[in-house]
Amino acid sequence: MPTPQKRNVIQQLSLTYRAMMAAFDAQVGHPLPRWRIILALAERGTCSQKFLAEHCRLDPASLTRQLKSMEALGWLSRAADPLDNRLTNVTLTAAGTAVYDEATPRRQAFFDDALEGMSPDEIATLESALGHLEARFKSVASRAKATDTDVKASAEVARPAPVETPPPPTASARKRASRSQT
Repeated sequence: MPTPQKRNVIQQLSLTYRAMMAAFDAQVGHPLPRWRIILALAERGTCSQKFLAEHCRLDPASLTRQLKSMEALGWLSRAADPLDNRLTNVTLTAAGTAVYDEATPRRQAFFDDALEGMSPDEIATLESALGHLEARFKSVASRAKATDTDVKASAEVARPAPVETPPPPTASARKRASRSQT
């Protein structure tokens, strides 16, 4: 059973994350998932949707929704990869680059405002603690997935094989059986 302090720290982390997301959106003018996409495309140029999903840590369905809305705004274009039609490449348009250029100073101001009053040592300690927590969360998730897979596999093994029952006799088979019994 977790101690109240441990439970409160995890709950506070969740509340802090939500507050950070709201503050980022308010100051930068873009939700963080959208900004991550813009930033990746501005820094790396054309990227596949698969790369963006991994790099931005978005599930493919969420990424597709974001890309469709950004494409409708004229900020990016999508096209099939000329070397592999299974991939879709995404490119920031001139309008998307303008959005990046306009929001980048606000992003830096957000960082400055959010960490105001913290010393470099405090920031380094916080970064280390958050990195440690991220690694622990990944480890917990990995173990949980492995356990879930093991439970599913053992359930499959433990489940008895279905017993095949013969189909009911047809009317003609019933007649033959009744004649042979008389």
